[in-house]
Amino acid sequence: MSLQPGNTLVVWKLDRLGRNLRHLVNTIEKLKNREIGFKVLTGQGTQIDTITPHGKLVFATGP
Repeated sequence: MSLQPGNTLVVWKLDRLGRNLRHLVNTIEKLKNREIGFKVLTGQGTQIDTITPHGKLVFATGP
């Protein structure tokens, strides 16, 4: 099963998604381009939820 527009990718911790900051930002940008949200559940980065207005502002993902 693959992610579709309107889905949200949820990760337990931020370090489960990216090897480094550049990789993380590129991955989230690719998700944004595919209209897929992103949310972190625990640890550092739990404020990241690109489906909320605040999360969009934090990651500058736009409307």
